[in-house]
Amino acid sequence: MFFTKSALVIAWLLVILGGLQVVVAYNIDPDLAPRYFAGKTPGQAIDRGALYCLIGIAAGMVAEISKSVASRGEAKSRREAD
Repeated sequence: MFFTKSALVIAWLLVILGGLQVVVAYNIDPDLAPRYFAGKTPGQAIDRGALYCLIGIAAGMVAEISKSVASRGEAKSRREAD
């Protein structure tokens, strides 16, 4: 269960930080972008932010599947104990 909870935290962080990077990249002056995005253009920052969001969504789906499988296994073991 530790890995499921940590995967959910990581997924949320990726989605939030990726979304924040996309929003900042859309709203920043292109001349200032290399200062804030480690030498990258706003377009590259948007691509990277969108990728982080998608990876976060995928990690969240895997964590939810893990949670579902774990709860199903616990319910099955309770039925067998009764």
